[in-house]
Amino acid sequence: MGLVRKTLSISTLGIVNFRSKKELLKRAESAHRSASEELAREHAARAAAEARISAAQRRTKAAELQALHAAKQAAKLRGRKGRKGRSVLERLTEAVAAAEPVVRAQAEQTGRKGRKAAKQARKAAQETAAKARVEARKGGRTAKALADDARRAAEPYVDRAAEVARDLSHDAAERAHHVREEVEGRIGSVKTRKREK
Repeated sequence: MGLVRKTLSISTLGIVNFRSKKELLKRAESAHRSASEELAREHAARAAAEARISAAQRRTKAAELQALHAAKQAAKLRGRKGRKGRSVLERLTEAVAAAEPVVRAQAEQTGRKGRKAAKQARKAAQETAAKARVEARKGGRTAKALADDARRAAEPYVDRAAEVARDLSHDAAERAHHVREEVEGRIGSVKTRKREK
């Protein structure tokens, strides 16, 4: 912002806008760009969270499959080994049952954080867009007011210029008439001299 514009804004008590339309547009574009970047970051965070959730689900499923496989192997064993295998199966089943709620809770928590970040980014983008619209409307109103002021200020000068132009054209017409009469008089005198000769 220029010093002249700032001084003019202060001296006209705000009639001339403090910031130019270019500057207002630049600020609005900057706000829009930062909101877009924030939204992109939120999308990236959400994608990462979804990737972590799917990875946790895959690990859970793999652990369940491994536990079932171990259970089948333990069931095949007989005698002491069978009894021992069944107790291992029970322990594995308990471990899987204990791990599943933890994994599910972490996945839900990550999902909640992703949704919250998305909501905040959407809200920030909407606020930034609203501010940009308000600034653009203000800039348009200010530009219209300045144009009206300039037109009103120029009207007396335009009227005066038209009046001066009329006076000058009238004077030029009078001079042209006098010059024409003088030329016609000279032509007449030259013709009379030629006749006399």
